[in-house]
Amino acid sequence: MIPTVVLLAAGMSTRYGRLKQLEPVGPGGEALLDYAVYDARRAGFSRVLLIIREELEEVFRAHLKGRWPADLEVVFHHQRIDDLPGVDPTLRTPHSPAAVLANREKPWGTAHALLTARAQLPGPFVVLNADDFYGESAFLKAAEFLRGSDRGEVPTFGLVTYALEDSLSDHGGVSRGICRVNSQGWLEGVQEVLEIRRVDESILGRTVPGQGLELNGTEPISTNFWIFTPDVFPLLEAGFVEFFRAHVELPSLQPDAQPDSQPGAQPDAPPEFLIPTEVNRAIGQGVARVRGIPTLDRFLGITHPEDRTWVERGLEEMTKEGRYPSPLWA
Repeated sequence: MIPTVVLLAAGMSTRYGRLKQLEPVGPGGEALLDYAVYDARRAGFSRVLLIIREELEEVFRAHLKGRWPADLEVVFHHQRIDDLPGVDPTLRTPHSPAAVLANREKPWGTAHALLTARAQLPGPFVVLNADDFYGESAFLKAAEFLRGSDRGEVPTFGLVTYALEDSLSDHGGVSRGICRVNSQGWLEGVQEVLEIRRVDESILGRTVPGQGLELNGTEPISTNFWIFTPDVFPLLEAGFVEFFRAHVELPSLQPDAQPDSQPGAQPDAPPEFLIPTEVNRAIGQGVARVRGIPTLDRFLGITHPEDRTWVERGLEEMTKEGRYPSPLWA
C-alpha cells in the first residue's frame, strides 16, 4: 500500500500573524509545504493528505493548482472542532459536549487532527508540520523505515530527530520537544521545553512548570516528523476520550480553570490534544514503541515574523548548491 504524507496545516498561526503555511519563502515563491511534497516525491511518496480548516480549502487549492504534479494524489481533510471521536454525546460531568464546544474556538491539537482523518489513512503514513522544512534525508529515512521489518509485539512507530542547535531561531525563543533516546535507539519520551534561545555562549530554556534548563545544543529534538501505521488510531481514540472527559469535568469552562499540564500551554490557553503527549503516554504504558531516527539535514521553520529572512536565505543557499531547482516544478 502506498504510504501517505500527512501535512498538518490547520494551525491558526497566532504568533506569526498570518497564514504561514502558504508564506512564499522559496526563490520561486514556494511555500515550505511545497518543499515537503517535493522531497517526499523524491523519496517515493505519491499521496498527500492535507489537514486544514474548512474555510481554508479554497486558498490551499488555489496555491497548489498548476504547481504540484498532476499525478500526485492530493486529499483534503477538514479538522472540525465538533468532531469528537469516541466521545459519548450524552456525557454530563458536569458539562455536555455541546456546552464545551460552545466555548471552544481553537482546534483541539495535532493528535486530534490526525485522529479525525483516520478514515483517509488505511495504510502507513508520515505526519509533519506544513510550515516547517525537513530536508530530503528525513523523507528517505522515513521511507526506509516503512520498508523495514523492525516490528515487535506492540505497535512500532518512528520519529525523525534533529540536533537542537540546528533548529534555533535568532529572533526569539522557540519550543522544542527534547527527546530521550536510549542506547538501542528507542525513544523513551519527549519533554517539551519552552523559550529556548541562545544567551551569550549558552542555550537556555524552561520546562512547562517553569524550571530553567541549560542545554548543550546536541540534544535530539522532535519537530513533529512522525512515522505511523493505522495501529496508532486505537491509542489516540482512547487518549482523546480520556482527555475530553478531563476537560468537561472541570468545574468551570473559563480559561483560568484549564489544566496547565499541556506542553507549551500558556496560562490562558485552552488545552490541546497533542501527538507528543500521546506518544509519551503510549511508551509509558508499554503499548507502543518508537524508533528515534536521527538526521543531519538542515531544519528550517517559521515561529516569529523575523524568521522569514532566515528561511528565505537557507532555501536560496540550497538552491544555489543545486539541491533544489527553482521553480521546484517547471
